[in-house]
Amino acid sequence: MYKRIIILGGIGSGKSTLANRISLFTGFPAYHLDNILYNSKWERIDKSKWKEISKQFLSKDTGIVDGNYTTSLPNRIKWADLIIFVDASTLLQLRRYFRRIIWVRLGIEKRHGIPEGAKTKFRFKIFNWILDYNRREKKKIFSMLESAKDKKIVIIKKPRELDIKSLLE
Repeated sequence: MYKRIIILGGIGSGKSTLANRISLFTGFPAYHLDNILYNSKWERIDKSKWKEISKQFLSKDTGIVDGNYTTSLPNRIKWADLIIFVDASTLLQLRRYFRRIIWVRLGIEKRHGIPEGAKTKFRFKIFNWILDYNRREKKKIFSMLESAKDKKIVIIKKPRELDIKSLLE
């Protein structure tokens, strides 16, 4: 069974929800990088603090880490024995981004993997990042995954349909 899992993909692709599903199935802790890297005002924590925190969870024998953050991805690739990439279209990411904003504001949905007390609202920077993700970030991530030939890499379109039991056994 895989014990060190990283989940990559664009905003709104389902990374955090999938991380939580796998965590419930395995009992392994889920580490959501948005929750670790940002405070409740969406300000990024100091890089030295991030390095110390990442050493803590990357020293564990088990865990699920969701989030891209390509600056720290090489260390997570080395740590992982399973890498899941959620390959969602730009249109789907945008639709889920806007739905998330509305549903969280209306109290219909609780957002997973964000800092305690953080507000979910439209940010033009995030909107642009989603527009560029499949052209830029995805290529950068796939290029970095070239070094992971000894790892199990799974590319999925629909994380809700992933059979976790079959994948992990």
